Amino acid sequence: MTITQSLKFATDRLSAKSIKLPHFEAEILLSKILKKSREFILAHGESELTKLQIINYKLLIKPRLKGLPFAYITGEKEFYGLKFKVNKNVLIPRPETELMVDEALKLLVHSSQPVTLIDIGAGSGCIIIALAKQIKIINYKLFATDVSAKALTMAKQNARHYAVAKKIKFIKGYLLSPLIRNSLFIIPNSIFIITANLPYGWKEWKNNSSADTIGLKFEPPIALYTGKNGLELYEKLFRQIKKLLAMRCELKDIHILCEFDPRQTAKIKQLIKRKLPQATCQIKKDLLGLNRLAIISLKIAANSY
Repeated sequence: MTITQSLKFATDRLSAKSIKLPHFEAEILLSKILKKSREFILAHGESELTKLQIINYKLLIKPRLKGLPFAYITGEKEFYGLKFKVNKNVLIPRPETELMVDEALKLLVHSSQPVTLIDIGAGSGCIIIALAKQIKIINYKLFATDVSAKALTMAKQNARHYAVAKKIKFIKGYLLSPLIRNSLFIIPNSIFIITANLPYGWKEWKNNSSADTIGLKFEPPIALYTGKNGLELYEKLFRQIKKLLAMRCELKDIHILCEFDPRQTAKIKQLIKRKLPQATCQIKKDLLGLNRLAIISLKIAANSY
């Protein structure tokens, strides 16, 4: 079987499963087997594969036909122009989450104050690492927390790959708990920025078996689903923020960036108003024009928590 024949074999089967980019995926998976670039594959279509290469190629395609996300098969996913290692212990980075990085960078660019930034639920580390690669200010501290030790291991690997491991302190912990227990982590008189792409899936979403969501069953449930219509963890985070305010850590302002499902827009606005009544909130749309990010701001001097 030649390279061209093998690609057709794989493309036909991937197409039958409604894979959106069957030929592209077939090329990438074959390049993984052959340990050659896509350019090599395209230029050597008549080259014959060995029997072992054909067997290994079919074995690699098989889990994809069953719905295993492409990123888990290749072991990587691009995010904000960077390639991140991923495995079944972390959520696969989504393009819509790049909006959070964009908006966090805007806050950093306009800051003349020191910054304490913490990424909650870091997963693969894609958000905090993308920020660490772009940050220009001098006085800052970067933290990333996750309840999963395996996820933090992956995040640290990605941070070392991009030479930012020394810029970020990775901490195993629940939401803001590590900082609430030790306020020495926070730079006095700094602006405090929280990025939180927390699980916001809910029961009905979990039970959705459409083609667009079937791959979710392979991702870690702890990174996808939670209670209270998907907003349980955000409610707990907002409670922790009130505790942080009560500690009087000499913070200037707090900005919290929270990703959510567009269908949760009204509910997350209500939650913010109930839990952080003196905060202002902006809703940002993703590239598809859907509500995706809440930017919550608190002026410390004006609050009365």
